Amino acid sequence: IVEGWGEGFMLGALLMMVIITVANMRRGVLLHKVILLELLLAMSHGTFCFMSFYGYGFYLSSTAALLYCSYFTHNVVAWMKIRLFFTGHQPSFRLRYCQWVRWTYLTTLAMTIPALIFEIFNNFRFFNNYSILYQTVRPYEPFMRDPWWIFSCFTLFYVIQKGYSLKFFRLIGRSPRFVIMLAAIFLAIIFTIMDILSSVISGLRGTDGYVQINPYWKLALVFKCLSDNILLDDFKSVLQRL
Repeated sequence: IVEGWGEGFMLGALLMMVIITVANMRRGVLLHKVILLELLLAMSHGTFCFMSFYGYGFYLSSTAALLYCSYFTHNVVAWMKIRLFFTGHQPSFRLRYCQWVRWTYLTTLAMTIPALIFEIFNNFRFFNNYSILYQTVRPYEPFMRDPWWIFSCFTLFYVIQKGYSLKFFRLIGRSPRFVIMLAAIFLAIIFTIMDILSSVISGLRGTDGYVQINPYWKLALVFKCLSDNILLDDFKSVLQRL
């Protein structure tokens, strides 16, 4: 029941975000297209609970592979949203720091590709009854997918306070969408922490402990996608308009 609710919630929420993104995206803006791709890649993994046929394990693992691609795309979106703080004619930080951040962010993100491929392989083997290695590495998944977008969030908070001298309450009053984005970010972080804890504490899983399925990563995914979807443009452009 918990898994069925979680997948239905995830699929429905992502579908609504796809519709909103298509309705608001502008022609020729690459960021909008990448956000749409992120949502579409994640959607199929909200359907495997409702399937039952020979080869079901391969279907589940195939949709999981698309989900891992969505995680990577989410971090690409996070970089595209903060990129103008570190590039262009008027960066928000010192030139040397900007160069270091660009190199570190993109290099370390690229280094996660082999790890994600390895996890896709583990997922196929586990859900087709070939190996249980997936159970061992599952708690470490968030460390391969979340540090980059969390860094992007903290960069945004820092720039708001230091670079634009804006108070959060003043900003909230000017942009209700910004309030929703902040709430989505905080909820995504909370549910990511719950996902990590449920992977190592059996009492928090809520479903079959053997396969380590829990609803928290689905909630975290929805709120991460919402933080991208609610403000489609890069953060610097949004702040300048405000």
